Amino acid sequence: MRARAAWLGAGFIVAAAMAGPSEAQSSPRDAASRFLDTWSDKRWAEAARLLDLDHFDRFRQDFIGRAGRRSDNGPPMTVEEMRRRDPDMPREVAEYYIRQMREQEQRSSDPTPFEFARVRSVSELRGLTAEEAAARWLESRDPAYQIRVQFEGAGCPVPRDADSAAAPERRLLGVVADGDTAAYAVFREQAPDQTRSASEGGDLFVMELKLRRGRWMVEPRSDLLPEIGMVDTEDCRRGRSGGSP
Repeated sequence: MRARAAWLGAGFIVAAAMAGPSEAQSSPRDAASRFLDTWSDKRWAEAARLLDLDHFDRFRQDFIGRAGRRSDNGPPMTVEEMRRRDPDMPREVAEYYIRQMREQEQRSSDPTPFEFARVRSVSELRGLTAEEAAARWLESRDPAYQIRVQFEGAGCPVPRDADSAAAPERRLLGVVADGDTAAYAVFREQAPDQTRSASEGGDLFVMELKLRRGRWMVEPRSDLLPEIGMVDTEDCRRGRSGGSP
């Protein structure tokens, strides 16, 4: 999707620069702008209401179906079994690797907490409305939430400044219509300390909008949100394992 944004981006920026007052108030532009504003301000529920929630609920049900399936890989590896296979391995090293394996297994067996903020399981996700689930989906990519959930998953204390982690800045660059019922908006996402220049820094993303039931809605495509970034918890892991790698 980023590659698509790159070649669409130049044309979108030109279109934005040439837009007159009436175009600036067009429905697709207004929907895209309001979505980016509410998303960046962490007003998750308001941002969720700008999504096509019927489309999102199909995504949620598919996620529930996939996450609900479990594979039986046999009994889990233990510290004792790992040391039996490698008698020269120190116990603290074996414990470290077992923790790594269990954390990965937990994420693979039920990825719900990583994809939906503050939702602990598939069963809990089923009990939410589409709007509530969409708000949690948007929140799941917030840096503050990601820091918290990944430190907790590693069994580490959450840093005191986790909740103050700054969200990326998102700016709408332009909107292009695709017929009467579809439009595409390009926006730039930048870290807070990056340049605010429209031509430098950050990544370009494309947002798809559809006119449904007389209202412009943002399509909740999987590539609408950035990929989950991995938080460095290695120092904490080393401390818990007595300095092992």
